[in-house]
Amino acid sequence: MIATVAQGISILVGGLPVFAAVRILIGFASGMFPAALLAYAYEAKSKMGKFSSWSAAGWGVGNLTVGVFGAMYEYAYFYCAAILIASFVIALTLRFGKEVRMDVPLFPVALIKRNAPVYSAMLIRHTGASMIWVTYPLFLQSIGADVMWVGIIYAVNAFGQFFIMNVLDRYDPALLVAVGLGSSAVTFFTFLLADNYWQIVPSQLLLAASWACLYVGSLRYVMDRNKEKATVSGLLSSVLNVSGIVGPVLGGFAALSIGFKGTIAIASVAGAVALVIFLYGLKVSGEFYRLGRLTRGRA
Repeated sequence: MIATVAQGISILVGGLPVFAAVRILIGFASGMFPAALLAYAYEAKSKMGKFSSWSAAGWGVGNLTVGVFGAMYEYAYFYCAAILIASFVIALTLRFGKEVRMDVPLFPVALIKRNAPVYSAMLIRHTGASMIWVTYPLFLQSIGADVMWVGIIYAVNAFGQFFIMNVLDRYDPALLVAVGLGSSAVTFFTFLLADNYWQIVPSQLLLAASWACLYVGSLRYVMDRNKEKATVSGLLSSVLNVSGIVGPVLGGFAALSIGFKGTIAIASVAGAVALVIFLYGLKVSGEFYRLGRLTRGRA
């Protein structure tokens, strides 16, 4: 909350360099709680798909409501800070059971190797996706979307995830990951076919389904097979964050050199490569059979 307020202030009085510095603080703060919250929910026997869906719902509401600020976007940060205050108050009411401490290395090589098929596939897929997202609003505007429609298009994805994630807990996580990776490649390809902003809406629904399957499947895959719940889910978040650094840098250069659709084409190929890597990992680990199992299973 403090870092978010600082972002708004930095825009009003600090300028871009201060804003960039505060963004580092935001990353540090936002890197703390997601893994811990996921571990808490898992230990509380919450279904990961249902739990994750509420994150998507919050994202959707945020995309819709932040549009009311229009050109006064700096005040949106104070609005977000108010929501974070409410989250903080709710978090204070959480009850914790008996604590179990684990001796986990600062750099858990063994855990990374054990879950490498998911981590590596997610790194490649999400790097490709982040290449798109860094210029996605500009791409949408280039095919006719105004600022309000950009928010609506983003919200379609988020609310689609909310509904889809709620029904995914019944399926085997390895199957969900494979479906999510394959459908990601297809989804990004459909972006290339859109010439008007309204044509992208069906693709947003497909995007919602692909990410819902991939995220819920990856989360359950690593948490079901490891006792270090917070660490393995934290590593998954770290992979996403690394992708969120590398992808925008590559995407920015790609958009300048080959255009929006050229960048999107690279992301589609990255999704296909990620699928191949994951399937190979399943074959090596002897878990390839799980792709034919629809019901939830433990690794």
